[in-house]
Amino acid sequence: MSPELEIFRRSPSDKPKCKTPVVFVHGAFTGAWCWNEHFLTWFADQGFETISFSLRGHGGSGGRELRSLASIDDYVEDLETVVDTLGQKPILIGHSMGGYIIQKYLEKHKATAAVLMASVPPEGLLASNTMMAMAQPDLYLQMFWLQAIGPHTLLRDRLGRAMLSPDIAEDEGMIYFGRLETESHRALMDMMGGNPVFLSQTDLPPMLAIGARNDEIIQSEVVNHTARRLGADCVLLDNIAHAMMLDANWEKAAISIVEWLEKHLIEKQDNTTKKSAA
Repeated sequence: MSPELEIFRRSPSDKPKCKTPVVFVHGAFTGAWCWNEHFLTWFADQGFETISFSLRGHGGSGGRELRSLASIDDYVEDLETVVDTLGQKPILIGHSMGGYIIQKYLEKHKATAAVLMASVPPEGLLASNTMMAMAQPDLYLQMFWLQAIGPHTLLRDRLGRAMLSPDIAEDEGMIYFGRLETESHRALMDMMGGNPVFLSQTDLPPMLAIGARNDEIIQSEVVNHTARRLGADCVLLDNIAHAMMLDANWEKAAISIVEWLEKHLIEKQDNTTKKSAA
């Protein structure tokens, strides 16, 4: 059973563009706050009912004392708890580890659509971590220290360049970096092959895999692989880094997602409504 979860909601101020609510799932080391900076309100302004929440042990959610023992299945249970409050199948948008949680959720549940942002692939982190260790050993080592000691200032410069574009304001980037926290050891092991994803393309909703072309953490090759593996559409963006929802160019990612939703979901819903009325 999920502990008490921190949940944020925003409703459209005008007529909703879409009847289906959007649930955002954050990645490792963060909390619901990463969506609240830009995406939650922006998507509501575009006509979507939006929900973000902090996984157990993260942000303002309960379970902090047991965070290091939380599994990916526990995080899936948190997502189930939030979706159960909606009374309908949502649009799911997940970043990095959040994308992996969505994939695990879809093993047993349905969704209206799913967007995987710089997501851990179905097979887990082994390939992306190996690529990072070979191409950017300094970054690989600092990711290890982030988990070991948290967001120490000695890690900020190199990790900051991987997380955010160089043109983001120094003070803003510092604030974001300072809000990071260590992740569950068990969840990280689950993503290293301990709890792989088993999905068949025939059972999946419309999906989009979106990534940063020069992402050093979840490389573009990994995003392309995820798209092929899951039968998803794929978009790679320039001039944006791994933490796409916090980047100076965050709106690029947001616009790409809404354009995809309009094409693959909203237009179909509108056509269905028109046929029903005819």
